Amino acid sequence: MKLKTLVFVAAAATAGYLLGTKAGRAQFEQIKAKADELAHDPRVRSQVSSLAGQVKSHADKLPDPASSAVRAAADAVEHATKN
Repeated sequence: MKLKTLVFVAAAATAGYLLGTKAGRAQFEQIKAKADELAHDPRVRSQVSSLAGQVKSHADKLPDPASSAVRAAADAVEHATKN
């Protein structure tokens, strides 16, 4: 129980720093820009699309309700990588 509390307090302090101070906000903007750059990298998009295709091909092995949900999620990921 104490570990959960400590982790929560540390996460809250980090979020407060990142969003509440100028230095934290600048750091947040750097992290956000780097993540955006990575998300738009053609190599990353290609790998994500490939993985989504593999997930769809293995979805047939799942029970029907789960299979449909997994296929829909994989389709959404493929659609997002093409835009």
